[in-house]
Amino acid sequence: MTGGVGGVPGSLAQYAAVDAALLARKPANLSMRDAAALPLIFITAWEGLVDRARTQAGQNVLVHGGAGGIGHVAVQLARSIGANVFATGSARSLPFIEQLGATPIDYDKHSVEQYVAAHTGGRGFDVVYDTVGGATLDSSFNAVRRFGHVVSALGWGTHALAPLSFRAGTYSGVFTLLPLLTGEGRAHHGEIMAEATRLAEAGKLRPRLDPRRFTLSNVAEAHAAIEDRSAQGKIVVDVE
Repeated sequence: MTGGVGGVPGSLAQYAAVDAALLARKPANLSMRDAAALPLIFITAWEGLVDRARTQAGQNVLVHGGAGGIGHVAVQLARSIGANVFATGSARSLPFIEQLGATPIDYDKHSVEQYVAAHTGGRGFDVVYDTVGGATLDSSFNAVRRFGHVVSALGWGTHALAPLSFRAGTYSGVFTLLPLLTGEGRAHHGEIMAEATRLAEAGKLRPRLDPRRFTLSNVAEAHAAIEDRSAQGKIVVDVE
């Protein structure tokens, strides 16, 4: 994740000059395609669960959108910390969420009150990571326990904070692009990616890739797959 936004050159090229502070060694057990899919989603997951929420072993963690790009990595990261992980998703995504080792929750079938009661005895979750935004962030404020923490990678709307305040809970937003755009904290991104390498080589982290193959000759189709939400996993472009 070294460019492509805010006037910083992107990566649709065979070679790129980048700030070395943003880089880490590729995991030896992952392909180049797998490794290419990791930076954005892992940094976002790490900043939310580790840097902001300070997730600890034994805590109950809820990930909204557990089969999504950020979500499926957040599930793996939380499990590597030793947390008890729960994740919401659509009916078709539940088997994948279960494969990741999280307890799946069908958001179409169960209300916030129902799954909070079923999985936490009504107390709420210690940490809630919202990767969906909108109404899901509002639901997060109702799903967190007293003195718990909600973090969101998509907290861009207008939300009522009363449910969170009544629980004496805290909230953090994640804007992963900030170090790239401002130069502040770039070295930390390199440190986070070194952690991704460590977890991947320990067999605790693997990204889900969309099965389609894209190259520079059909890169417009890759962008279209993101825009029309047809991607089943991360989109990777082969640059040769």
